Order: sequence, then structure tokens, then C-alpha cells
Amino acid sequence: MKKFVKSLGNATNGIKHLLRERNFRIQLVIGAVILTVGALIGLDKGDYYWLLFCTFMVLLLEGINTLVEKIADILRPYYDERVRVLKDTAAAVVLLGSAVSVLIGLSIILQSIFGLHFAVGLLFGIIILVVFFSLGLFGGGRE
Repeated sequence: MKKFVKSLGNATNGIKHLLRERNFRIQLVIGAVILTVGALIGLDKGDYYWLLFCTFMVLLLEGINTLVEKIADILRPYYDERVRVLKDTAAAVVLLGSAVSVLIGLSIILQSIFGLHFAVGLLFGIIILVVFFSLGLFGGGRE
């Protein structure tokens, strides 16, 4: 039992470290807002579970991304093109998970609030994602 309690303490410390990460905090706030909206509009249990799943999927992916970045920084504290590719790829995984979550969340919420077919939410989400991906392709990232 002592080891289990110590493991819980270590995991809690890990959560504290994640909460120091700006992107994790942003995603946590967005997830909390979405889950609150879902509760306020009275989503059925199945839809709410999807929102909950998507929220925690993004948070888990961001945690893994943070882990990859920290390990890479320890192993290669100086610039290394391989580390850049590793970090960019880990960030891309978070971005893809977030994109799927946006599509699912918009489909559920727009259908619930406005009675729109889920495909309208998907289309709206795709338009938003294309805009954000375009910003990243044509103006973001490293040189």
C-alpha cells in the first residue's frame, strides 16, 4: 500500500508539472468550457461521453507531447535537426487529435443547439480547421 500511495504522489507531481505548461492549461480551459456547455444544454449521456473522451484525449496527447519534448531537451540540449523533427511530429499528433475533437465537438453541439444535421457541424469544423492549418502552413512554425 505504501508503494501505491507513493505512486499516487508521483503522479500528482506529474500533473503539477503539466499544469505549468501553457498549452496544457489552454486545452484544459477549452475542455472545461466545452464540457460545461454540454452540461448546460443538456446533452444526452452518449454525446456527453464523446465530449469527455475528446477532451481527455487531447489532454493525454498534450501530456505525451510534453514528455517527448522534455526527454529530447535532456538528451540533446543543443540544436539538432532530428530533435526538431521529433518535437514537430509530437506536436502534429496533438494537432491531429485536437482537429478530430473539434469536428466531433462541433457536430454534437451544433446538432444539439440548432438541430442541425451532424454533417453541417463536420463541414463547419472542416472550414475552421482549414483556416487554422493554413495559418500554420503559411505563417507559423520555425524557419
